[in-house]
Amino acid sequence: MKRSYTAILIIILIIFFVGIQSMFIVDETNTAIVTRFGEPIKTSTNPGLNFKLPFVDQVRKFEKRLLIFDAPPDSLLTSDKKRLVIDIYARGKIVDPLLFFKTTRNESLAASRAIDIISSELRREIASDLQVEIIKTNREQIMNKVKQQAGPKIREFGIELVDVRIKRADFPEEIAESIYGRMQAERKRKADKERAEAAEVDLTVRSEVDKDASIIKAKADKEAKIIVGNAEATAIKILSEAHGRDPEFYRFLRQLETYENSFNANTTIIIPKDSNILDSLFGANKFSSMPSK
Repeated sequence: MKRSYTAILIIILIIFFVGIQSMFIVDETNTAIVTRFGEPIKTSTNPGLNFKLPFVDQVRKFEKRLLIFDAPPDSLLTSDKKRLVIDIYARGKIVDPLLFFKTTRNESLAASRAIDIISSELRREIASDLQVEIIKTNREQIMNKVKQQAGPKIREFGIELVDVRIKRADFPEEIAESIYGRMQAERKRKADKERAEAAEVDLTVRSEVDKDASIIKAKADKEAKIIVGNAEATAIKILSEAHGRDPEFYRFLRQLETYENSFNANTTIIIPKDSNILDSLFGANKFSSMPSK
């Protein structure tokens, strides 16, 4: 009995193992190719569970998503015999997995071949353009032309070339420093010129403002002096009219103001008996009529 149980268990394990070996899962981001003795027999593009012959068939999976072909920076010669260091990359997509498998076998080899083709087309295109045009205006045209020329060649590997982009186009290191130096000198010259023009405008504006301020101040001083003069004339007129009405009272007030300004709280006044100060202040008649004690 024990031997029969063991045999049954072994058979179950073998069936389970064979069943596992006959199934494979395709992810939604992948495409699978089933090969038998190295030759492709089936392509699975739909995600989910798929089947194959155990131990005989093998499964190779490839990306459905975009592939990045990043070429190393290269020094290229332009039509005006000047060099530019250009860094470029491209994006492609596997649209024919079977052709891709037959021609490249793996994504690394496909990327290497695609980069070689793109770099060759870029070198040819750069050789027909001027350096200044590449830097300033013609980048988009260059990328479109490289894509058009390299696309059919890369399509032979089952890859559709989606886009080609220039990451940077710089001068070689041996001349970049001198070019940047000239650019800095030119920018400094323009900056100095603009500063000088701004200083000139500032000086003109300040002089105009100072002139206007001086004119306004002079007019204000003139008007103030006229107002003060008119006020003093009016005050003198009023005082003159008041003095004319009662000269004796005015003289009395002026003497009081004189004494007020001359003396303070700590001043002691000694007036001799025969002094006429009070008579001169209040009038002789006022004190002559007072009874003597």
